[in-house]
Amino acid sequence: MQSHGHRKAEQFPLELHICSVRVLNGSFSHGRVMRVSLFHNQRAGDSTSLSFIRELIETSGHEVVRVFDREAAFGELIDERTELVVAAGGDGTVSAAARLLAGKPIPLTVLPLGTANNIAKTLQGEASSEELIARWNTAGRRRVDMGMAHGMWGERRFLEAVGVGLVPVSIASTMTEPLSGEDAQANVRNAVVRYGKVLADLKPRRWTIRVDGEEVSGDFILVEVLNIRSVGPNLVLDEDADPSDGHFNVVIAEDKHRDEIARYIQDRIEGKEGRLALPSLSGQHVDIHGRGDTHVDDELVRCAIPGTASIQLEAAAVEFLVS
Repeated sequence: MQSHGHRKAEQFPLELHICSVRVLNGSFSHGRVMRVSLFHNQRAGDSTSLSFIRELIETSGHEVVRVFDREAAFGELIDERTELVVAAGGDGTVSAAARLLAGKPIPLTVLPLGTANNIAKTLQGEASSEELIARWNTAGRRRVDMGMAHGMWGERRFLEAVGVGLVPVSIASTMTEPLSGEDAQANVRNAVVRYGKVLADLKPRRWTIRVDGEEVSGDFILVEVLNIRSVGPNLVLDEDADPSDGHFNVVIAEDKHRDEIARYIQDRIEGKEGRLALPSLSGQHVDIHGRGDTHVDDELVRCAIPGTASIQLEAAAVEFLVS
């Protein structure tokens, strides 16, 4: 798919700092001093400051030993001295760290400070940063799949999802008319409301999807290649999507599914859990052919002419420390 460039949704800016931390006297390190690099998004959804994170770490018995910016830290982060990476921010911050660590023997863990925190909720539930730091010494490890998306616009690793239809059109809408809210929870609710408004006016488009060679063509309002179960403002599109199972869940929705999605969005607006049961395919290699904007995680790719996006699973690409 041809693109006029990549744009980042304004509600998920990516401004990172990186620290090194030594974990002291923990069973996770088996008595060794461990060096940890910390990705911190200063403008993440709840605006938690670096000084507050430092205090949390130090009062939990750990020591912050270095602070520097992302570019200067690149070589330090991936050298043999780094034993753990902590992504403190939202989904964009976590995905950036995961892309950097893919294929490397360095575990990653998350402090959920963003707006949606889809990845953290998938891997760690609703635990707070304080609770998660307290569990570092006893946390286990989990291998997590990633994906590689290729198109005429280039290639990019992703951790959450790639798709066309409702999600990228909603991202584009929030870029044109930014959302505002008093806190992260209000921002999530406002984003869900925006998705509902976009859905009401969304016209189906013709797409051809191939999943491990199986072809499906139709006029769709949503096609999502899921590595985790939720996208955007915590919209759970497939509860069975598991980032450690070695395959994608490919969810598709035609115009006949519009009312079901609208009911789910309304349930979310009203504070109800809701549930979707959209058609889904499973596979490791997915091609999406057609014309329209695409999203790769929370990045919008503008596509002016028909083309194909090819998406390949990278099984067990990154190791997470989870509790």
